[in-house]
Amino acid sequence: MKKVAAALLCAVITSGCAHSVSGTAGASPLQELTPEQQRHVHVEDALRAADPCGLLDESVVRAAGTIQQYGSAVQLSVCSALMARPEGATTYVELSLLPSMLSDAALTRPDTVDGVTVYRGAGADLARGTCERVFRLNVGTGEEQVGRDTLATVRAGTVAGQDACPLADAVLESAIDRMRSGLPARDGTSAHQAALAIHDPCEVLDVLGTTAGGRVVDPESPPTPFDCVLFPNPNRVPGSEVTVSFTMSPVKENRPSVPAEPETVGDRCRWTSPTGEPIDITRPGAGVDEFTRRLGHAGAVVTVHGPNCAAVARVADAANTAFG
Repeated sequence: MKKVAAALLCAVITSGCAHSVSGTAGASPLQELTPEQQRHVHVEDALRAADPCGLLDESVVRAAGTIQQYGSAVQLSVCSALMARPEGATTYVELSLLPSMLSDAALTRPDTVDGVTVYRGAGADLARGTCERVFRLNVGTGEEQVGRDTLATVRAGTVAGQDACPLADAVLESAIDRMRSGLPARDGTSAHQAALAIHDPCEVLDVLGTTAGGRVVDPESPPTPFDCVLFPNPNRVPGSEVTVSFTMSPVKENRPSVPAEPETVGDRCRWTSPTGEPIDITRPGAGVDEFTRRLGHAGAVVTVHGPNCAAVARVADAANTAFG
């Protein structure tokens, strides 16, 4: 069980995304952005508004065994499920709306399923008992919005020596069917999602108002719907950007209190605060070990970081007002 849970954690982590401010960036309001920047913002808005668990049909994964865990406890953009098979082995599936670190092999063997482009990739990895499929998301941005920012992944894993691709394909086909009329919307009251996920981290700008210089949008970078890079001051000095990020963190014991001041980490300042009530995606009576149970009990975290402690403190105060 622990090995499968660890594999699930690693798979989910590699579905995350890194962000750097590069290329030609602009600041909000949106009317000040180029058409490419506006499309980038639209994609981020669509991805943030979408519920990955709305694409992961419980009835499909239930065919792989008794559901032990189901929800978005490791990453806001990922819905994962852990199933126990009758013989005692476990199987996992994770569906990510924000894939990253995709290999060249992952984007091979193109196919079409109900009009949706699918990449079958390298197929089953029998040594690890895993399989990955990539498909293009319907984010409603028109034919001009193509490429990495509209891709999603399905990963399935079971015991070594077994083919996980039939399960991955079943989840894939179900997800494609479920997004026929658009991506399913998030529900802030859902038991399998952190309530913070329905918010835009750039909502801090509504609190800061004219004391900030607006958001930074780089259309050359991958979409980061749970990050907001902003200028803390109206003069928009390059290198002064502050980032507001939403992540998930396992609940160990008591959640830490909100720090009074940012902390210095290397040459940057950081403020981190747990926000909202934790979620627990482990099903009642599930026979999972403590390691696996911790992975399924997590809460949303808001992090603000930047080069200047005074600016980080001001943005952190706005974040606490917006999301606290």
